[in-house]
Amino acid sequence: MKKYKKITVWAGAAPSIAEVYREPMYEVGQLLAKNKITMVYGIGDEGMMGAAFQGVRSKKGKVIGITTQKLLDLQCKNPNLFKKGEIEVVDNLADRKRKMMDLGEVILAGPGGWGTMDEISDFAVSIQTGEIQKKPLIFLNFNNFWAPFGALLFKMLQDGTLNQDKTDFIDFANSPEDLFTVIEKVQNRLDAAHKKKK
Repeated sequence: MKKYKKITVWAGAAPSIAEVYREPMYEVGQLLAKNKITMVYGIGDEGMMGAAFQGVRSKKGKVIGITTQKLLDLQCKNPNLFKKGEIEVVDNLADRKRKMMDLGEVILAGPGGWGTMDEISDFAVSIQTGEIQKKPLIFLNFNNFWAPFGALLFKMLQDGTLNQDKTDFIDFANSPEDLFTVIEKVQNRLDAAHKKKK
């Protein structure tokens, strides 16, 4: 499997998100740390982002938190949890998203709300318009959170609002144990498509 140095995680920061998702997100953080992969994320010490952060910390892994000052104040109850150099404050949300897209060699989307949906959509559109290169986008489909979205993608493909070339970088991991297998599958698919174009 390809060795990744940085993987971006997008997920909700709200503490109200159902508890059933906390443990698998914590395990994702642990997996990244065990594999010496730095987790890039939008900061946060609560909700799904907090669970992944705590998982990384439990295995003494590394994080890079990209945020705006306003979001840092909103989403980070205890900034002292972060070491020097782990938080980068940017000017606005657009810069924040682009930085996370650029740094991560893979994007993981966990359970989240409007912010997570915005990040996913911006990433997909940036690929579609050629602003960034394709890289795996893996939906962390724990407890079938993303199943309705998967059904919508299938409907969009069927009805022609999307085509295969605009979704071949996407897949779903149903458990933390599946994660690296799914990443490898998508990476192999993208590598094969790239070779075919040459």
